[in-house]
Amino acid sequence: MSEKISRTYDLIRFQIIREKCEEYYTIWYTDDLDGFLTGQDGKLKSFPTKREAEAFAKAEGLWLREGIVTYLIAASIYRKKNLGKFDCVLYLDHWNIFSDAAHSLNRRFLGDNREQAVIQRIYEKLFYGCNLLVREDEKHYVPKWSKKERRWFAKVMEDGFGILSQGLNITQSGGGIV
Repeated sequence: MSEKISRTYDLIRFQIIREKCEEYYTIWYTDDLDGFLTGQDGKLKSFPTKREAEAFAKAEGLWLREGIVTYLIAASIYRKKNLGKFDCVLYLDHWNIFSDAAHSLNRRFLGDNREQAVIQRIYEKLFYGCNLLVREDEKHYVPKWSKKERRWFAKVMEDGFGILSQGLNITQSGGGIV
């Protein structure tokens, strides 16, 4: 018996911190592959308000799960010098959301590069740094980062931020991340 997996949709609110906080509502789906809805322009389908996003979903017959998942995205957080004190869950979530955005936009994301061993090592350290499989009474893993890993981590996060920015049609000042 073949069971068809139906898509599940979530309303995602991106809060992009630059000179000011900008909000974008998008619709993320999970299925065999995860991704975001895109428009005819090839960009991520986004809305300025929750109400508009919900109205679109209703008109399209999409059932949104309850609640809103919020991602606070600020380029400055990716430039941290001391990666030993950051939240692995936060950065792993960002990495995965950037990967889903890149997939939806048919873009290559540096974080998905399977040929760079250092990138895979960073991803694994982030995953294990979340301590998902560790009980409270067990020793928690805290990743240690080499200079090379810190540089590559920044490159991956900046690439992901750039992809998300282009997908949301956010202009970037000075050609780089602000």
